[in-house]
Amino acid sequence: MKLLRKVNTVCPSCLRKLPGRLLADENSVYLYRECPVDGPSRMELSRNPRDYAELDRFYFTVLKKGKARGRITNYWVLSTHECQMRCSYCQIDASRPFFENMLETDFDAVLRRYTGAKLTLSGGEPGLSPGIFYFFKNASRLKRLTQLATNGLKIADRDFYLKLKESGAKEIRFSLESFTPIPEDSKIYEFNKFVNTKMAALKLLEKGDFSLSLSPTIFKGVNEDLLLETLDYAREHLSVKEISVNGFSWSGAGQSRGQEEMIMPDEMMDIICAGFKVSDRQSIFTFQKALFLLLQLLDIRICMYTQIMIFVRRKGKLEPITDYFEMDRMKQGLAAWEKFSNTPYPVRLLAFFGLAAYSLKPKTFLLSADILRMLFANLFKIDFSRYPAKLLPLVLNTNCSTLTADEEVSRQCMSAVICKQNGTLRETFTSRILSKLN
Repeated sequence: MKLLRKVNTVCPSCLRKLPGRLLADENSVYLYRECPVDGPSRMELSRNPRDYAELDRFYFTVLKKGKARGRITNYWVLSTHECQMRCSYCQIDASRPFFENMLETDFDAVLRRYTGAKLTLSGGEPGLSPGIFYFFKNASRLKRLTQLATNGLKIADRDFYLKLKESGAKEIRFSLESFTPIPEDSKIYEFNKFVNTKMAALKLLEKGDFSLSLSPTIFKGVNEDLLLETLDYAREHLSVKEISVNGFSWSGAGQSRGQEEMIMPDEMMDIICAGFKVSDRQSIFTFQKALFLLLQLLDIRICMYTQIMIFVRRKGKLEPITDYFEMDRMKQGLAAWEKFSNTPYPVRLLAFFGLAAYSLKPKTFLLSADILRMLFANLFKIDFSRYPAKLLPLVLNTNCSTLTADEEVSRQCMSAVICKQNGTLRETFTSRILSKLN
């Protein structure tokens, strides 16, 4: 057993602050803590101990050096606590809301104050907010980058869909649990009644000028096949610019479900690699390191609990972008770059270009224009509507949870939350909200 890091954490049951340890054995990496009241707790993070340990070292020791670095690129605007679905897994318990519904004057204040990042209208279900069209019309007028995070049920109403289109909304983050009817013996059968409505909404969105981010929720041992189904759907639907996966979070209302259903990004990446027959798992970790480095150079925050893969749409298939680089050389280049990690920014940037050039192979040049387009779409704000159709990013997240509470991870959060409490707009982070609600 190897100690990777000492961790400041909490007990997932009683929320008592505890010292913890990030440990690796020959089979896995896990977060371990012992509460004097509730006993020991163990949360598995990865089944690739050697490679995950190296990624953790690179992220915290080489890149972050104990500091929260980079700009916040997205603010979740919690517009309403109302929701039609009342999901058993939701972090926000709509029956016991901790924030108030926003008014048009609140939207004005948000649009006026937060000008340097994307504003994602969320909830609850933001489609139930009376001010939804007001928000997007004014955001469009002010040229603010926005996104709607929705369960899609309201969009199936054609009148609502047309008003949304006219309001100037462009980016839609569409949550789903299944593409097809769910069997009665499934642990997520509660969502079966929404499937047809969601698919009707998805078809409408494909006909409009919307850029879609599909956001499936994955439960370990329950609907893991949805990962590959979502990729297959996106393969032939070019309006899907991104897939942003949420692993089930044991927090909020989600505590009514079993802890064993929580799944971490690296476990989901295992499923992706198996589905695409990626035998060189180390190359995927090398790619994560290179992306973490690039995002830091672009002054963009990224959470250690997030993993990213980019797929290439080619000849009716999806191919991992790692097939287009010399991954052994990229690994060597990253090791060499570490020697420049404490040098001035221009030197670090130049060294990165060197390792990128060293990683190229002839096949890479097929993507050169598309990679540059994606790079510029992320340079100032994360504008996935500008992503080239050939490239499909897959972002694997697990929502914040006390099961994975690691103070050093949570303070690197790449998104912030704007909510209204006691009549006042407040900015915070999801992890801070959950530490008080659970």
